[in-house]
Amino acid sequence: MLGKGAAKALEPDDFENLARQLSCHPANLEAIAKVESRGFGWFKDGRIKILFEKHIFYRQLRGKKNKTKLNKAIRLGLARRRFISPSRGGYKDQRNSKARYELLQMAMDIDPTAALKSISMGTYQIMGFNYEVCGFKSVHHMWQDFLVGEKAQLIAFANFLKNKQLVRAIREGDFSLVEARYNGGGLKGRYARKMEQHANQLASGKWANWQENSLEITDHPLDHEQAQNAKPLAKSRTLKGSGVGFVGGGAICTQNIQQAVDQLQKGADHLSSGTIIGITIGIIILIGTAWALYSRWDDAGRPSPTEIFA
Repeated sequence: MLGKGAAKALEPDDFENLARQLSCHPANLEAIAKVESRGFGWFKDGRIKILFEKHIFYRQLRGKKNKTKLNKAIRLGLARRRFISPSRGGYKDQRNSKARYELLQMAMDIDPTAALKSISMGTYQIMGFNYEVCGFKSVHHMWQDFLVGEKAQLIAFANFLKNKQLVRAIREGDFSLVEARYNGGGLKGRYARKMEQHANQLASGKWANWQENSLEITDHPLDHEQAQNAKPLAKSRTLKGSGVGFVGGGAICTQNIQQAVDQLQKGADHLSSGTIIGITIGIIILIGTAWALYSRWDDAGRPSPTEIFA
């Protein structure tokens, strides 16, 4: 059955160990799970909790090579250009696990990879397109590991927090920043208020006897292997390479455009082939660089400039 796996529970000390490794109060960490999935990552039928995001599926399928797939997804009501909030009926066809998995199956029939990238999954409801940030080589690896149990989900959650630079915000209880980076913004503080409320309740209840024993933050919490490309966007090689590409492409264009102006001012009937080729190459470099940067930004979840360089 799609979405069903071993569903192994955490060991008693796993969550507390993560809190100590990140030097965060466990109440602040668990508050995220409470808001995202009510603290439990499985539906009553035993399948992992998911939520299908139609605007993300649209984004995953767009492009000329996927035109047929995208048109089919739109026709079946699986993809749309913009996000529609729950209050406006954006999730009216996902009111139970059966309905959600029917949507996922239909999407997977069109494109399995794009479909899995378009769902949030598990206890922490992390989007599939964040698989690299979470330390996985593919979204399919992420999906299969999440089905095994909560330990893999907790490890992915830890890597996500580190690579989204959220550890300090959680440590300090800055849930507004958590909402902006974890949920993508646009929620007008609703999730932040819920997280803070849950954190306060957990701190005075379940974790009332918590004794801080802060440890130095490790590069890789627990024992999960980090994906090679899971760097924050501001530190990624794509961003650095794009800077070189823009400078190089711009220089080539500028030089050859100046040559073209000089040739025309001297009364030339036409531009030399070398000048035309130079301008063309420069433009191609600029377009290719812009596309690479855009794709990396899109894969990172379209963070704002403030989030990129925070």
